[in-house]
Amino acid sequence: MSELTLTLTQPAQLGDRARKDYVLSTMEHIPGSVVRGAFAAAWLARNGPSQPGTTQRKEFLDLFEGGVRFGSLLRDGTEFMSFAVVGHRYEPEEKCAVVDYDRAMGDEPPRYCLDCGSPLEQRKGLDGDRPAPDRRTSVAISESGTALPGQLFTRETLGAGQSFRGTIVATGDLRAILDGLGPVRIGGRRTTHGLAQVAIRDGGRPPAAQRRPDGDLVIRLRSPGIFTDDFGRPAREPSPPELLDVLGVPAHVVKSWIRWEQAGGWHAASGLPKPQELTVAAGSTFLIHPERTVDDSALENLGAQGLGLRRHEGFGDLAPPPTLRPGRVARDQAAIGLKKLTETAAPLTRLRVRPKAWETMLDLMRDHADGDTQATGRLRRLGASHPDTDFRAAMEFFLGLPPGDAAAVAEVLGR
Repeated sequence: MSELTLTLTQPAQLGDRARKDYVLSTMEHIPGSVVRGAFAAAWLARNGPSQPGTTQRKEFLDLFEGGVRFGSLLRDGTEFMSFAVVGHRYEPEEKCAVVDYDRAMGDEPPRYCLDCGSPLEQRKGLDGDRPAPDRRTSVAISESGTALPGQLFTRETLGAGQSFRGTIVATGDLRAILDGLGPVRIGGRRTTHGLAQVAIRDGGRPPAAQRRPDGDLVIRLRSPGIFTDDFGRPAREPSPPELLDVLGVPAHVVKSWIRWEQAGGWHAASGLPKPQELTVAAGSTFLIHPERTVDDSALENLGAQGLGLRRHEGFGDLAPPPTLRPGRVARDQAAIGLKKLTETAAPLTRLRVRPKAWETMLDLMRDHADGDTQATGRLRRLGASHPDTDFRAAMEFFLGLPPGDAAAVAEVLGR
């Protein structure tokens, strides 16, 4: 698997449905189908139409008709909220014991918050801190190219400089071809908009299914999913035969939280519109009961492969577990957990007797938490060479923490 990053060097307009109020809004993420189309357009611009039976035709088919799976690209800190999550309609208060409930993990939310009285409702859409799209209003233009008197038209765009990240699944040869096609153009108005730089690197493991303590699995979608029944009719969830194929064990959907929507698009190679599909929307969530334990390798393969039809076009991409807003109970538990972690790492503070060495080690700890492998190596050598046994054990404990916990411990120790 590889991580793909597209960084806008021009504003981009990712066409959403035009509204009756003459506003053309933009999506705030890049669907896998748009990523695929951008790379296909770049390939065609470089190589031109290919003839059947040629090496170029085989390369095109390998890249865009099944050999590569293009996932959705999102800004850092954003994600599609699972439809299984229920939260406060109004801003929660400090006294609220619980703010968000995840029904897929067994939570049974009340109708109203027991502490502040706010109604609870299903959360949906793209969640996270994100900048508002730029808006430009001008006179609406008729089909003949003349201005329509008294009518204004507003277009939303994503500002240049924003980066969108996600995963692609491709072999080394195909990945190298894609990497060499950049930069690409995404969205509409491609003569003046949508230019994006391409960066592909190793890593970026796709999200997979989530295990529950009772052995059931939770699958959440980051992009729309296309499912059908035995007769080819649209279905609201994956069928038992499909689950058996991807999980390797008999399984069925126990419960689902979905919304229907339609998905279409444009096929650049043929210059024709794609067929409209009835899909379940991004954020749809399925609680699945397998008849026996599913191997970790099968779950990892599911994350790489996706679920449903037309996966190579960006459909059926899986999402990670949702980030729930913490209530009073969660905050108290997190504080207790952080206190325990900090107490275990406390022997590291013995280096305070050497102020310069202490400040250097704190900087390395913060860099390690940010993923700097060189900082990790220096900390490991520092711990291994220290004469104090407790210091060495504390350093190994710190280096084994998840990045978020490591950053929190470093912050507390540095106070």
